[in-house]
Amino acid sequence: MPSNWNALFIAWAVSLIIVIGGGLFFEFTHDPASHQAEPEQPRQEVAENTTPQQQPAPADAGTADNEDDDHTASGDEDTPAADMPLNQPTAEPEQQSHQQDPETGLSTPAQSAPASAPQIAISGTLRVEADPALLEQSNQGPLPKIADDGRKPFNVYAAPAPRNDTKHRIAIVVTDMGMMARNTRRAIAELPSEVTFAFSPYASNLMEWGEEARRTGHEVLLMIPMEPQNYPQNDPGPLSLLASYSTRENVNLLKSSLGRLTGYVGIINHMGSRFTAAADSLRPVLDELQRRGLMMVDSRASQYSRAVNMSRAIGLPSAYNNRYVDDNLAPDAINAELAELEQYAQTVGSAVGVAHNYPVTINAINRWAAGLEARGFILVPITAVADRQPAPR
Repeated sequence: MPSNWNALFIAWAVSLIIVIGGGLFFEFTHDPASHQAEPEQPRQEVAENTTPQQQPAPADAGTADNEDDDHTASGDEDTPAADMPLNQPTAEPEQQSHQQDPETGLSTPAQSAPASAPQIAISGTLRVEADPALLEQSNQGPLPKIADDGRKPFNVYAAPAPRNDTKHRIAIVVTDMGMMARNTRRAIAELPSEVTFAFSPYASNLMEWGEEARRTGHEVLLMIPMEPQNYPQNDPGPLSLLASYSTRENVNLLKSSLGRLTGYVGIINHMGSRFTAAADSLRPVLDELQRRGLMMVDSRASQYSRAVNMSRAIGLPSAYNNRYVDDNLAPDAINAELAELEQYAQTVGSAVGVAHNYPVTINAINRWAAGLEARGFILVPITAVADRQPAPR
């Protein structure tokens, strides 16, 4: 009997040693941080990191006279640069010289950067913060207005006139800014400061995006959603101006968009093939823009648009799109559209192109702009071509 007790005691002691020793070993070797679940990415960032195979390709559209409904269906996607390997993500300059604000998604200057890191060129020529004298406080947000001394947002927020006034002028407007953070950051960081940015009223952090764009020398436009021909099958969203609405309803919707951003020189219509051709609906909107000291850029969603001719009749500064640059995302097709812009500018003196902030488009515009002056042209912000184009036909 004692021998049995001894055996049980020895077995119990060995088990106790194994349990205590295993616990101590786990305590000294376990790293809790390595087993914590990673926080779920925000929905927007997940969309940005979607591989090209998961994203539908943007539909090819025709010329600038066609309905621009196709110009929005894919505008919120990150499209890979065609000349880069698909399994190698594009490096963003902000990662080298800027830090990202985790709350807003915007890049801010880093405290220190390597001497070899590329720096964003700061123009120092545009007012970054909105001028309080040019703002009307309202329940729809800070609305642009003409200052008591007569200054207009169109003039105050415009970039200086081009240094070379003898070359043919070409303006590029990049739309859908603010909808995809990565594409927006890349466009701001990489595109020449003469390129104009058009921000969507549906984007978040609009005020911060606008200030960052102006800080790097870019003029800013605000996109105003307007009714297309096939509405409501193709719906520009809850802020859309509709031909069936009353003047009061459309002006209130216009103000709802205008109050979401400050520091812009004017607006550009988003879709709008039906609305811009409806003179009775369009006229009060143009009157409101003129009263607030802005400019009108017609994206030419329709060849029947009345926007420019009506703007000129009331003294509202205006410009209009001559070519959609990236309906076809093949680099050769984008280059061909940019070449068409040059031919048009050479013929009439000034031209405007509208593009998206796709990486392939950014690359193509940068390559094209690098040799532009040598070919007798100059890249200019949108205000530099206001009222310089012949009346649209």
